[in-house]
Amino acid sequence: MTQYQLVGKYMLHGQIECVTGLHIGGTTTGVEIGGLDNPVIKDPLSDQPYIPGSGLKGKLRSLTEWSLGLIATHPEHKGFAAYDCHELAGPEPAAGTPENERYQRALALGRLYGPASAKPEVLVAAGPSRLTVRDAFLSADSARRLQDALGAGLFTEVKTENALDRVTAKANPRPIERVPAGSAFDFDLVLDVYFKSDEALFRELFAAMRLLEHSALGGSGSRGHGQVRFSNLGLVWRSLDYYRKNAAEQVVTLPGSTLAEVAAGFDAIPWAA
Repeated sequence: MTQYQLVGKYMLHGQIECVTGLHIGGTTTGVEIGGLDNPVIKDPLSDQPYIPGSGLKGKLRSLTEWSLGLIATHPEHKGFAAYDCHELAGPEPAAGTPENERYQRALALGRLYGPASAKPEVLVAAGPSRLTVRDAFLSADSARRLQDALGAGLFTEVKTENALDRVTAKANPRPIERVPAGSAFDFDLVLDVYFKSDEALFRELFAAMRLLEHSALGGSGSRGHGQVRFSNLGLVWRSLDYYRKNAAEQVVTLPGSTLAEVAAGFDAIPWAA
């Protein structure tokens, strides 16, 4: 039986920069006549847009699933499905086989993001989820610059698009609210460490973040929305003594502040766990 004991937490922080306008949809409940029917999600207290941690984690997980070859057509339902649960439910295949390689990929996915099944055998195989993704809020500098440009209390723009009927050529205008390009959100990701080997999960996390930079976050990505870039990356280690004895956190030196720089020097990162 595997014995789990928390060793500490890595705290990855930085900024998510909007290269193009970002649309992460919010509720349309109670929209008044003349109101916008494609709003972005906003903090109800500040009325500022933010990036939900659930959406960011879901996108990173999806990109990781595709990159690890864990997506296949579902045998019973139409569409695609992730097979991390299916792979982890049975006994571990023999070492050195293609089946074992796939099993290990599914295991890494389940450990990083959490298994997408409540079956006991799946939960035991993957163990506790290591990654926590916080909501990312608009940086103070971006909030100030947006209000200077748009007006007090305004943080978004409205982009009007046209859907054309291919037969009649009739236009169907659709206004979409989005966060303007150039805005930045402060993000925080937390990786729990139970074993020294958990540090290797950062390789998959950084890969997913790099894939996201060449994909899209939020809605309408195929129409130009949602191109983002991660910047100003920093990493700190907080051991159990940080929580029990108020010990100082340890800054982990990354080989750069961009994902490309970190990926290039990944093997030289001086891990602290």
